[in-house]
Amino acid sequence: MVHYILNEQQLFKLKYTLYASLVILYSIILPPIFLLHPRSALNIRLSAIGLNPFLRLFGLKYRVENGQVLDDGKSCVIVANHQSSIDFIGMMYLWPKHIHYCTILAKQELLWAGPFGPSSWLAGVEFVDRKNRQRAAETMKNLIEKLKTQSLRLWVFPEGTRNMSETFLPFKLGAFRTAIEAQIPIVPIVFSSYKPIYNVDKSTNSYYWRPGCVTIKCLEPINTTGMTLDNDLQRLTDMTRKRMMDAYLTIQTTVINDKKHW
Repeated sequence: MVHYILNEQQLFKLKYTLYASLVILYSIILPPIFLLHPRSALNIRLSAIGLNPFLRLFGLKYRVENGQVLDDGKSCVIVANHQSSIDFIGMMYLWPKHIHYCTILAKQELLWAGPFGPSSWLAGVEFVDRKNRQRAAETMKNLIEKLKTQSLRLWVFPEGTRNMSETFLPFKLGAFRTAIEAQIPIVPIVFSSYKPIYNVDKSTNSYYWRPGCVTIKCLEPINTTGMTLDNDLQRLTDMTRKRMMDAYLTIQTTVINDKKHW
């Protein structure tokens, strides 16, 4: 019924407000549970299990291709394209079945984002201070040790910021440096373009959030065994970006026109 009462911009604002409110609500509810195992990456999986039934209400479905490459449970660095804050919904969809024991690398500024920041910290998210090189190096050194010894996985957005253009931004080197230093594979994950179903463009006052199905394509792992920073860092970064861009151009997001979805 809301389709007949609200225009697309109003519907977008309603859905986004409810989405943000849900995330904040869970950020308040879950920390007491996280305190049972503080800073454990298993808390992220627990969050996904609790959130997913409610996140489905926002009209997004996902089609996962080649998800089995993530099912062996071994340490790796997962790199994914970053389009919007609603990437979080797709990440939570993947976590219980395919991702399991994995932390997320986030910028330090998010630690101060209301209750979401401290809750994420308790859940095991790793925050890196990109403005302080020494502190960032210490964070990454400790994280690499965990990746080597705990079968932990790391999720990174190598573009470093949200981007909904037709091509990926240049990839930052951090994820690839980490994979080489830990001698663990890179696993690229590509989300199809949100443009058919989601848009936030202040310059044209274009806002919409439509029901749809996003394709998530998991690419084959890239082995880093024997690679070195001096010889292979830039090559690994460029090769991964190209493979992801090639995959991005072959997958699609489809609109669901069923009015039962809002």
